[in-house]
Amino acid sequence: MTRATKERLTTEPTRKEPAPDHHIHPEATPITAALSARTWTITTTNGYTTVGYLPAWADDDPSTTNVPPQHLGTELADMNHHQPFPGQRMTIALTDTPGIGTVILSGSIDCAPYSEDPTARLPVVNLQLVDDYWLHNLDPDQLGVIASQLRAQADHLDHEVRPALISAREDWTTHHNA
Repeated sequence: MTRATKERLTTEPTRKEPAPDHHIHPEATPITAALSARTWTITTTNGYTTVGYLPAWADDDPSTTNVPPQHLGTELADMNHHQPFPGQRMTIALTDTPGIGTVILSGSIDCAPYSEDPTARLPVVNLQLVDDYWLHNLDPDQLGVIASQLRAQADHLDHEVRPALISAREDWTTHHNA
């Protein structure tokens, strides 16, 4: 968020009827349009209120009151609309350790509308591969590429590796003396 935006957000008074051209953020929806949708509201201790669009998919409402005016910019910068999605539970072993149940390919849809990172200002997917290994800020095209790669790998496992494994096991059973 630019300094000018922070200053503007901390100095705009609450209005009962916002001006038609009033914007919370250059990329945000005008307040008059946002009032017909779900919204969040942050009110400072000196009575200034900032309102923005709250997506229906967001888990939490970041609305709050009694924010010191000097902390409004931080509240906005820390805002993140978030919706987690589940992954698949698998047993995974690290080199010499027994396997443990671990979730893979879980993640969340996130949007940080006032982030310094412009890619995070639109909804993105953060995909947790396993444990602390993540792919961050995936746009729809990037997520589509990953989904295609995973489908291709699943097809490879199912149509090539699995038959090769079955053949290897049959060969082993036939030729190995127990």
